[in-house]
Amino acid sequence: MIAKPKSITGIGIVQILLASTFVVWLIFFPSTADNFAWPITPALTAIFIGASFIPRAFIGVHLAIQKEWHMLRWQVWANLGFLAVIFAATFWHVDEMNWTSNIVVAHIWVLAYGIEPLILFLLEPRGPDVKTEWPSDKHQGPIQRYLRRICATVFITLMILAAVFFLNPAFANTRWPWELDPFNARIMAAFMVLPALFALKVYFADDWTKAKLAVQGIILQGAALSILYPFMLSQMRETNKYAYGIFIILFTILFIYAYWDHERKGMEAS
Repeated sequence: MIAKPKSITGIGIVQILLASTFVVWLIFFPSTADNFAWPITPALTAIFIGASFIPRAFIGVHLAIQKEWHMLRWQVWANLGFLAVIFAATFWHVDEMNWTSNIVVAHIWVLAYGIEPLILFLLEPRGPDVKTEWPSDKHQGPIQRYLRRICATVFITLMILAAVFFLNPAFANTRWPWELDPFNARIMAAFMVLPALFALKVYFADDWTKAKLAVQGIILQGAALSILYPFMLSQMRETNKYAYGIFIILFTILFIYAYWDHERKGMEAS
């Protein structure tokens, strides 16, 4: 097994601190989000982004505590995909950051999400030993076909949504249940790519052990958005506001069931 590069521990700690701060700020104080690193408006966008930072904190915990690289392979696609979109969105709209009203947070954001994707790409272990198989006693059984189908649906749906939000935010604004501006739409696209690539990792996994943490990441984001949905509903416009909630709640329930089912079958097999 390949040891995790030690520098990744520090990245994980920074990620935990930043993501946790953003979760608290944007969920509990959304009315102040216009004073974030850039103006996040309306409040529903702040709540969406804040809730979606929860799986980012989850990734940070594992980057910080895991010792071996094979225990981190589940997050690579999702983490780098998310960071690539955040990187592009940030520097596309860098002139719109709160350089005058909140220069400290603006600098923290630009430095953190400018540097992190580049450092992680450089630090990621490569070579033939990276794909070393897990010990046979750690295997918990195959991914069931129904979960692959769920993951395929989520991957395709969210990647299409992310493409629309990133490439044509004006059109996305006509179909979304609250007002969008180009900067926030492109940032939100990153939080669609994150669970989409988690789902893709699960789809291609050959064992539940290698996929379960990615499923946990999807559940964390889906559960947070599902819990907050009833509180957001009254502020939404009529456009697809029920479709938004149905999609998130339905697939969160499906992933929770799949997680329980695979854990049960894994324990029976052992």
